[in-house]
Amino acid sequence: MIMLSVIFWCLIFFIDPDSGAAQSLPSIGIDPSSSKACRTATGETRAGDLLRYAPRPFEIRLPPALPAVPARIIHHGPRHEPRLALTFDACATKLKSGYDEQLIQVLIERQIPATLFLGGKWMAEHPEATHHLGSRDQFELANHSFLHPHMVGLSEDRVQQELWRTQVIMYSLTGRQARLFRAPYVEIDDGVVRAAARMGLTTVQCDLASGDPDTASTADRMVRSVAQRARNGSIIVMHMNGRGWHTAEALPAIIDELNRRGFIFTTVSELIHSRH
Repeated sequence: MIMLSVIFWCLIFFIDPDSGAAQSLPSIGIDPSSSKACRTATGETRAGDLLRYAPRPFEIRLPPALPAVPARIIHHGPRHEPRLALTFDACATKLKSGYDEQLIQVLIERQIPATLFLGGKWMAEHPEATHHLGSRDQFELANHSFLHPHMVGLSEDRVQQELWRTQVIMYSLTGRQARLFRAPYVEIDDGVVRAAARMGLTTVQCDLASGDPDTASTADRMVRSVAQRARNGSIIVMHMNGRGWHTAEALPAIIDELNRRGFIFTTVSELIHSRH
């Protein structure tokens, strides 16, 4: 009976392109001993939850459960060396999200590594872009929740459902799993951090916000603000969902100024695990 229950919980769902109906298949690689978070959230992992935002259906695959990690919050990396991380949030609220492809092209052409915090709904809405980003080794993919809610005060189950659904979409489209998590609006409490850690995700904040969602900001102001305030170990946050109004315009000059100051660009994981 217990084994039947495990099999029931560990089903995955996809949309049949011909009928449009939800079909269930046994999952691939799901760990039967995975946490309550996996079991609870998998019960919510239905085609209606994950694919309702997608322009076309794609196969949903459940990732293996990650081992838990210590509950901690990363604001910056080591301050003793001139390394920093550019991070870009792909937020996805109830409104349809955009994709700043020009910004990504700058990073690719300049060969700048970056950590991309991708929302689950954003990835579902942009499956081709997500697959492309996942194919680039210079980009680290990280978790930015599914629907971008205010997470402080939510139940642990709801927090973990947000994170798990995002993990499922990322794995389905890229074959990769996030190990880092940034909360929407960078709003966290101990409960959010612990819930993420139980799912194998380390919470990452930032120590330098570019201010790019401010409609009153300009590209020149962004360049000055980021270039002047960057420090050794900085984790800089910008946006790639079309809500960074001048980010793509400002990014080349930001890169030039940070290079001029002698900074080395890296991903967040490489930054926080640096031993140089």
